Amino acid sequence: MTSTLTLAAAFIAGITGSMHCLVMCGGIAGALGMRARTLGQSAPLAFVHSLLYQLGRLGSYALAGALVGAFGQTTEALLQWLPIAQVLRVMSGILLFTIGVQLALQLRLLQSLERLGAHLWRRIAPLAQHTTQHGMIGTLLLGMIWGWLPCGLIYSMLLLGALGGSAAQGSLIMLAFGLGTVPAMLSSSLLASQFTRIMNLRKMRIGAGLLMMALGSWTMWFAFHHH
Repeated sequence: MTSTLTLAAAFIAGITGSMHCLVMCGGIAGALGMRARTLGQSAPLAFVHSLLYQLGRLGSYALAGALVGAFGQTTEALLQWLPIAQVLRVMSGILLFTIGVQLALQLRLLQSLERLGAHLWRRIAPLAQHTTQHGMIGTLLLGMIWGWLPCGLIYSMLLLGALGGSAAQGSLIMLAFGLGTVPAMLSSSLLASQFTRIMNLRKMRIGAGLLMMALGSWTMWFAFHHH
């Protein structure tokens, strides 16, 4: 079974990585929030649409986690893959640590990934015009598409998901991570300017960065001390 510690780490990564998510997806969340208000026409209905975006995104994360978990389980059955597992954990830790440095120092170390995500979203965004006629189903589908945008933080979590041991456990790891990001993404879609202002406070940024660096360091340490 996936350890409680691993699930907790994934959830914490989602919470502390929310600022990175806002850099990557804050504009998307804000745009979808505006669309939700247009579709909903009232605050309660707009909230339902925003929630559906998040459910769609979490569904995509869970599916991706299941796929990498199944792949990891198959690979483990075919190979004596402890060295490979160690390499994957170290890579995941390095990504988490890099995201922490990026947050704390306001660097753009993963700028190429962020540019790729923005480029893909520009291609996907026109789909929003075609989903408006499908109401809540269209909202859910657009949220699912959002979940497949490239992101260094997601990639690091997928590496952990591949080590989960099964499709179900990989899915749980990604779901725990996704749940950690929901408050930031949901708030930014409904209260974009206010939430961004709070998260841009220097103490918040540095604190989140240090937590991410600690989590990355723990992941790398775990790679060499857990057999």
